[in-house]
Order: sequence, then C-alpha cells, then structure tokens
Amino acid sequence: MSDDFAASLDAYIKQAGLPVRRIAHQAGVPHQTLYNWLRGTRPRWHPALTDDIRRLGLALGLEGAETERLLRAAGCLSQRTIISHTKESSMSRTPRMPRGWFAAGSHPAEYETGLDPGAGPARGGAAYIKAGEKPQGFATLMQSFKADAYRGKRLRFSADVRAAGIEQWAGLWMRVDGSTEQMLAFDNMQNRPITGTRDWETHAVVLDVPEQSGRVALGILLAGAGQVWMAEARVESVGLDVPTTDTRAVLPDHPENLSFDE
Repeated sequence: MSDDFAASLDAYIKQAGLPVRRIAHQAGVPHQTLYNWLRGTRPRWHPALTDDIRRLGLALGLEGAETERLLRAAGCLSQRTIISHTKESSMSRTPRMPRGWFAAGSHPAEYETGLDPGAGPARGGAAYIKAGEKPQGFATLMQSFKADAYRGKRLRFSADVRAAGIEQWAGLWMRVDGSTEQMLAFDNMQNRPITGTRDWETHAVVLDVPEQSGRVALGILLAGAGQVWMAEARVESVGLDVPTTDTRAVLPDHPENLSFDE
C-alpha cells in the first residue's frame, strides 16, 4: 500500500511541476515528511493525517477523485468510505489550483482558492480567493520567480479584478527581494484597497527591480469576508515615466524643518 501511495504521490508532483519544498510549504506538511513519503515510507496515522493529505491534494491541484485515491493509498479511507465520499465530491469538488500558482498567507486554510473557468471578463479563465466562515488573517494566491530577466528595470504587474462582498480589503501585490531575502521593494495596494462589490476593473502595482535583486513575488490577497477574482494578469517592463507604487518609507537625503517654521 505504501508503494502505491509513493508512486501516486510522485506522479501527481511531476504533473504539478512544482518543487517539493514549495508543495510541502503550501500544504503545511514538513518537507522532510514529504520526501520520506516519496521514498516509500508509509504515512503514519495520526488524527490530522486525512486533513494533511487533503491539503496536499489542494496544493497539487488535484481533482476530488484524485485526492480520494491518495487518501485510500495512505490507508485513510476504506472502500466503503471512499464510495460514500465520492458521491459527496460529485456535488462539491476540490477546487483546482491554477498551474504555477500556490496559496499562502497568514491563514490560507480559512480561505478557498482555485480556478473559475469561464468567469473572466471575456469568459476566459479566472482565479479566485473565497473566504470561509469567520476567516482570520488573510490568504493570497501567488507565485515567485527569479529576478534575473528584470534587474535594472521598472516592472508592472497588472490584472483585471472583480470583488463581491469584501468587508475588509483585497489587492494585488508585488515584492522584490534581494539574494539574502531582504525586501527591496513592496506594494500591496493597502493604501488604495479593493472593497465591497465591484465589477471587473484593471489594477496595477509598479516596482523598480534593483541590480542586487534575487527574486520577485506577486499575487492577489484577500483579508476578511468576501470573494475576489483575478483574470488577464500581465507582467511587463515599463518606462521610467510610469511612476512606482512602492509603499516603503522613502527617507529624505537630509533632515528637514528643524526650526518648525512650517
């Protein structure tokens, strides 16, 4: 049974095309545990194992039946249970994650993230974040990539966004980190938040990517109740005539107004 689990897990990870450590982080499973499972170690049962594997299925973008197959191979479901649960899954399928994106944030388990085919402004694909009941913190749908191709440039991340019943706020965000994970530039639209219910609108964040940059991360976030959709995302270099939206405090070159004349 452990061999079936390891083989299925390996196939799903290759299908997702994501690094093992990223999948482990997104699912909230220790990366060493995931490596052990891939080597054939049988999952050791504990009260949260079923939830761990369901989160793993979400991180891998699996359909409901595929997640059930993993659960059964891990010994979490009997044949009788899986038949019963499959009937439920036909009405409520595990959301499929968009390829290349993953869920993160302070409380990602309290939000649902996934694809919403045909929900875009031109009936194209869209991704979404939907708050659960009484959500805490925030969740984000994000991706990160090397900064090599963008060093020394001004970068704009834009997307069409739709909102429904957002009580706190939502926004696009982008962060530029140095090679030592030091944050070099950041904007999350908190100073111009998306709130309430709004039809499709185009939003953007613009940051400079310094020569010492190592990574760029970007996405959309939702804090509190409601749902937000994102479609037609674009990442492009822009000219210096396009102002940045960097929200970090910019220090003046010299002290100011020491005599309090103003």
